[in-house]
Amino acid sequence: MKLFLISDIHGNDNFDSIKDKLAEADLVLCAGDFTMFLPTDEGLRVAEKLASLNPATYMVCGNCDTPDLDGILSEKGLSIQGRSVTFSKGSERYVLAGIGGSLHTPRPTPNTWSENDLVEVLRSFKETPDIIISHQPPYGAGDTVMKVMHVGSKKLTEYLRMNSPVLCLSGHIHEASGIFRIGQTTVVNPGSWREGHYAVAELSGKSCTVTLY
Repeated sequence: MKLFLISDIHGNDNFDSIKDKLAEADLVLCAGDFTMFLPTDEGLRVAEKLASLNPATYMVCGNCDTPDLDGILSEKGLSIQGRSVTFSKGSERYVLAGIGGSLHTPRPTPNTWSENDLVEVLRSFKETPDIIISHQPPYGAGDTVMKVMHVGSKKLTEYLRMNSPVLCLSGHIHEASGIFRIGQTTVVNPGSWREGHYAVAELSGKSCTVTLY
């Protein structure tokens, strides 16, 4: 199964160079930040433009998106914030779940939460996910600021170690893009699409290989 992974769009809705890769993917997953502090209708426009390129698109909002955007995207069946959905292809079946927003940031942003809030979101999943979309990276994987400071979620890292999903897509920290491991989970921070970065993952059962672009 082929997955297209994208995050931190920040208003760059020029998807022409990747539209073929988006269309051929079995799943498109987006970890949020559709704009940079712009109104909800602009975030919705960008999110829907991305989703129009592949009907199997799932997403969460980022910390720079308005909190009410998530509700609108959920009504449209795009956001999987705080819930799990199932996607199947042939004999392969994967449960996806989403966590939007981020931990509180030094500069106030519209969509943030505490570690305790995150625990409540994780408890709300009706099934244990195989794939997690989380704008906030887990602690120790794709979360390094200024090359020295880890700003990821420790509760998310604990959850990954305990439940061993196959893949966790994150974003948020543009300079910390890469492919990481936490226990049995492959963690991918593809970098910011605003800067032209994305990733493609190949899943087969519990096996996951990722290429960064």
